[in-house]
Amino acid sequence: MFVSLFLINFFSIINAITYSNTENYDAYGIRLASTDHFVVLAQNDALRYVVSMAPYGNEYQCSYYYNTSNDFVINIAVGRRQNASQLSFVYLLTNSTDGYYQKIGLYTFSRVNNGNSSNGSCNQLVNINEGTHEVKVWNRPSSEMSTLQVDLYGKYAYGFLSKTIFIYDIYNNFVKDFLWNDIFPSIIVEPHALDIGETNNGISMAIMAGYYQFDIGKTLPAVYLIRLNPPYNMTLIDNYTFLSNNQKYIQQRYTSTYQFDYVMSVSIDDRNQQVLVGIPQLSTTYLFSFSSTRLILINTFNYPARSITWLDNDGIQAGFLLSDVSTHPWAQSRIQIVNISSNDILYAYPNNQQTIEQWSSTPPIFIQLTKTYDYQLVILTTDGTVLLVPSAEAGYYIDTDDINSLRKLPKICPSGTYKSIRGTTPCTICPTKTRSSPPNLSSNSSNIIYPPINCTSCLSDSFCPLGSITDIYQSSIQSISQAYAYPTSSASPSFDDILMQNTFYIETISRRCVLISPFFWALITLLVAFIILIIMGILYCSPAGMKYFHRFRTVFRHSDLIGNGEFWFGGLISFAIILLIIYSFWFAALFLKKYPLETSTDATFVCDTSLRNAQYSSSLQLLTTIKTDQQAPIFDMLDMQDFTMTISFIQTGYTCNDVAAQENVGTYSVSLQYGNCTIQPDNATLTVIYRVPYHQITMQINLTGLYYIGGILICLTGPRITNNSSWYTVQEMNYCQFYFTSDQTIGETTEIYFSLTKVINQTDSLEYNGLSNYSGIWIPTSTHGSLNDRVAYLQEGAYHRYLYTQHTVIINFQETPFYVMNEQEPIARTAEILFHNVLFATTVISIFALAFVIFKLIFMPVVKWILKIKHVYLNIVN
Repeated sequence: MFVSLFLINFFSIINAITYSNTENYDAYGIRLASTDHFVVLAQNDALRYVVSMAPYGNEYQCSYYYNTSNDFVINIAVGRRQNASQLSFVYLLTNSTDGYYQKIGLYTFSRVNNGNSSNGSCNQLVNINEGTHEVKVWNRPSSEMSTLQVDLYGKYAYGFLSKTIFIYDIYNNFVKDFLWNDIFPSIIVEPHALDIGETNNGISMAIMAGYYQFDIGKTLPAVYLIRLNPPYNMTLIDNYTFLSNNQKYIQQRYTSTYQFDYVMSVSIDDRNQQVLVGIPQLSTTYLFSFSSTRLILINTFNYPARSITWLDNDGIQAGFLLSDVSTHPWAQSRIQIVNISSNDILYAYPNNQQTIEQWSSTPPIFIQLTKTYDYQLVILTTDGTVLLVPSAEAGYYIDTDDINSLRKLPKICPSGTYKSIRGTTPCTICPTKTRSSPPNLSSNSSNIIYPPINCTSCLSDSFCPLGSITDIYQSSIQSISQAYAYPTSSASPSFDDILMQNTFYIETISRRCVLISPFFWALITLLVAFIILIIMGILYCSPAGMKYFHRFRTVFRHSDLIGNGEFWFGGLISFAIILLIIYSFWFAALFLKKYPLETSTDATFVCDTSLRNAQYSSSLQLLTTIKTDQQAPIFDMLDMQDFTMTISFIQTGYTCNDVAAQENVGTYSVSLQYGNCTIQPDNATLTVIYRVPYHQITMQINLTGLYYIGGILICLTGPRITNNSSWYTVQEMNYCQFYFTSDQTIGETTEIYFSLTKVINQTDSLEYNGLSNYSGIWIPTSTHGSLNDRVAYLQEGAYHRYLYTQHTVIINFQETPFYVMNEQEPIARTAEILFHNVLFATTVISIFALAFVIFKLIFMPVVKWILKIKHVYLNIVN
């Protein structure tokens, strides 16, 4: 007996402690209910009901206090289709002191009389026939697990408790009680969720979810289809028990009492006779179809939905509340709007457009989701705040706030996005090859704002990726590189070869090449000499021309360079020799000036205009190699060259106020200030200029906001540096690289790496004892990580695009451990060319002299023998 009394007192204390936890808005039941006309919240910590009337705001709020300070409301419920005149809700409450009594009743209130019965705030004063109407009091220990729901039109309320069931006839103020076995014979179920709907033929149906006890201490989640026959009866029609491969059963001690992780939810779509059942413990939400006779499983979704609501008339869209899936920095929970047909997540809340005001340092946790008129979302948090996600017209969105806060004005969709319908959806990014409508157009003297309802097509020659704002011509975005290939040396590395090739070879690839060939003109000279030879023969055979023959022969013998005047014909040939010798000296003088490469122009005096008096070599050397005294200054000058980085964010809505930069040094960062920041005239390009303080540095640029970036153009520049002697020059650096993905936006975090390589050009002097010129330049080579988040969107869903609030661009500069040494030296210097020209002249004369010797020793004896035979023959004939 003593033990029994002790246990009774012990459990009474437990109940008292449990029901005195008035700040827990989730324990034991539902404290939030809504219709198209009002939203009501039971605040046990404030001992009141807070009613918010449509269209909501601080002027549409009323507070109605409980009758006693010991009241603890367990559940409240309304009919989803209650009309504007049905301003009432059903409540189930108990005593917070000992939890022993349970009371069911109806609370009614009225509107302020403003001549419009369907619009206006609630009346703060409760009339005589309004307020609390208690219908029945159960003098028994309170049921820890209970569900309460009202039928669609607010006529009957139904309660499923741990051991009893009741029907509350609201119009007749009558309550019908049932024992659990009357409806569920031989079945032990702990009820956790309840919703009421009707079939297409008007039959009221209830769907209750709970944990079914199949063995001692062991339960399984189950759902039950119940036909309602108010006011006196109901019938169990069908049921479905959920099994999981990962969890064979759930211990009863978790399901028979309130546990945060073991809640369930049910939401009925009457028009399409569908129902969603959320079981977070199984990390699954189930879709059923129902009729007056059957309950059929259609599909499953891998979402641990704690609360569910339907969001359209077609049974396609539904909102899933995921309490343990964070959307930092706004909340520790998430609302996902899901297309039930395709199982695609359409968008999530909160997002970078529909954010949440932060009332405390800890982001809120969502515990209940419902809806009101125009499918606006109503969310209850663990701290008792009711959030309203309001609908906005096409082209606009509205920030989220407390349902009783001052209603916020709609905002135009961010640049690069559009919204074609009214609703709670955020603005959507414009597809590839389209751009958002221009936000501002002038009309007379007024400035008209046109919201981006649709995206318009871009011009064919514009850079127009995903999320574009305006037409930006691709020709205006240029990548620039100074990494040119170093020339290769000629196939003829000696001056003799080059001179001989250009003297005795006729290129027939063009008319110009033929006309500038000296050998061509030498042949012309020989042709003229042959003609003169014929004329001399005619003069020789003519008695009258003999004297002219002797005069010309004397002249030609004096010009003979080959036979020293022995043959007058050698004088004719000598003109060709003189032509070739003159050309060789002229060629040498011009060839000498074709050095170095940087200052020389095209070689128009030869067929190959690229001919230069230069030979090249290139090598890769380690930076650790010891430098000579002559090389060291150019390396020091390169190290001292200052870099300026100009970064342009193209097709973006970010402004200068959104940009911040830092240098990452180990585990900490140092703020960096930009030198200049401008928004280009196209209003879609943000250009920021930074001084790069070191050649080896990691810079991070953060752009905070809800905009997108189509591409990034990074330009590096450095000034030209020359020392006093002008022997050393650091060339001006001008490098640009464009980073983009044509069908995506730049990712949330983008890493770009620049490898800086020193390139040294050493140009030797034409004089043997002259000093070499050194010029140097930095050649950047860029690599990058992923430029977009395509893979994340494919795996996680495109809605993630609307969750981040910051773009981060990390730019890393590193110097390569090697440098490039390019050396340029002349093929031939002045003295060498002069010497080889003399050799060429003597060689040409010697070649022709050899030809004359051969002519004299072979050809002339043959001619004399022929003439002698001819003379003998003529004498015999005569």
